[in-house]
Amino acid sequence: MTILTFKDWILTVDHESTKSTYAAVENGSAEDCNCNDCLNYILNRDNIFPEQVKHLFNQLGVDYHKESEVWRMCKENNCIHRYSVIFHFKGSFEGTDCLVILNNGTQTTKLNPITDSFKIGFTKGDDLVYFKDKNDLIQIEIEIMAPWAIDKMLESEW
Repeated sequence: MTILTFKDWILTVDHESTKSTYAAVENGSAEDCNCNDCLNYILNRDNIFPEQVKHLFNQLGVDYHKESEVWRMCKENNCIHRYSVIFHFKGSFEGTDCLVILNNGTQTTKLNPITDSFKIGFTKGDDLVYFKDKNDLIQIEIEIMAPWAIDKMLESEW
């Protein structure tokens, strides 16, 4: 196990298990879906992930090209699209959990901004994982703001 510090979190990661799991995955969720929203995400992905997050993912053994889930949440008033993206790593973390339970029992996420267009958080979770062993999984929750970069005729309006 390797211990890393990122922002206010201390991350303990089984780098080899995480890296080998991602290496066995052929495509991320966006490539497997291939809808217009995912094609737009793919075109923006290399530019929208901050270098410090790419470096963190490398340390964790996570391939940022192989998200387990991505979905376009909405189109903002400024024609920028809001995406939610999920990854996982084998390990644990200390620090603020991004999953928040509201008074009415519903859940939301509170993510920490890295840039104006990129937020990140960590929680225990195993939604749509690539890992066969679902024990000790940390879910990386990301919110990305991305411009529409493919044919404007294909842009979602909501």
